[in-house]
Amino acid sequence: MDLSIFLARLLGIYLLITAVELLVRRHELEGAVKDFASSKGLLIFSGSLSLLLGIAIVIAHPIYTFNWQGFITLVGYLLIIRGIIRFSFPSHLQKKMAASFHRRYWVVFFILAIVGIFLTYSGFRAIA
Repeated sequence: MDLSIFLARLLGIYLLITAVELLVRRHELEGAVKDFASSKGLLIFSGSLSLLLGIAIVIAHPIYTFNWQGFITLVGYLLIIRGIIRFSFPSHLQKKMAASFHRRYWVVFFILAIVGIFLTYSGFRAIA
């Protein structure tokens, strides 16, 4: 299986499952995000995982085209940026994360759902 197809399917299904969880368990997840944001250690740890995953995607999948394959590489770069921010500025994020998640809940949901649908569709539509 081509790496682009694998990553589109993997990331797409993951984002769709995450969007469904946001929709079904909103109040529980809002509490979890508040707890998560209160821990600098968890923010740093999640930042290092985002950074690692982003670097892996960018190194293994350096496709810079204006299509779904290039979008996967863009997701890798976005993960790198998110990882660096979480890893470098956990105190700043602690103040903003829980409140902004509650205010931007539906924006987060729709972005995850749309990107998840796009990547899942692209990954399963593509011919290996």
